[in-house]
Amino acid sequence: MSRRSVEDDVLSELDGAPLDGLRFCAKVYAAFESFRSMPDGRDRLRLRATSAHKKLLEELLPICRYVQNYYRVGRYIAVRWVRGSQPFDAELHQSGDYIAQGYYPALAYLEATSAMHENEHWTWKLLSQGKPAFAPDGISKSKGKPIQSEPVVFANNEHVEAFVPIVLAQISKKAQIAYPADTSLVVQCSLNSLYTSSDWTLLLEEVRRQLPSHAFHEILMLDGRTEMATVL
Repeated sequence: MSRRSVEDDVLSELDGAPLDGLRFCAKVYAAFESFRSMPDGRDRLRLRATSAHKKLLEELLPICRYVQNYYRVGRYIAVRWVRGSQPFDAELHQSGDYIAQGYYPALAYLEATSAMHENEHWTWKLLSQGKPAFAPDGISKSKGKPIQSEPVVFANNEHVEAFVPIVLAQISKKAQIAYPADTSLVVQCSLNSLYTSSDWTLLLEEVRRQLPSHAFHEILMLDGRTEMATVL
């Protein structure tokens, strides 16, 4: 069996099967470790070598972050992830007193998206080659020449101001799609520099201020590299 088939088989165990949210997370994390332990596993994950890698990193892991952010006493969440072209990434079947009292719907949906600098994938390439990679703004790529990454200096809040339109563009793109009622959006950010907690707060404030009209139940914005996660 080819490695690609093995990777697809790992995710097929999750496809279409309703699972308690915490069990779902455990299975996703086990899949991550399985991918990581394969030959060249770290580089293949970093480069999103197959559609299975991409779905794991940009769909399944963000769903887990949502579940772990909200699963609690009185709000039990079961996840049914569907690998296909339907207008959502996962169904959420919710139960408990909060649902019985009408605070949350019994059936909801999740859609995940990624917000990143257009050069972010070049930083993955450099790192997989064992080369240093600075902020994606400092990446230069010319035809026939190796990728170059130079340090970038940001003054004051320039890095935050540059990332705001990247997030807004992804939200606007998803807002134009017709989703089922009670669909929430998870925006996983690959930030364009090192962010302090105050940088993250400023990013949220600016995104909220310029947030386009949308029909999502809520939008959860998270940093893919840290524990920062906030509802807009």
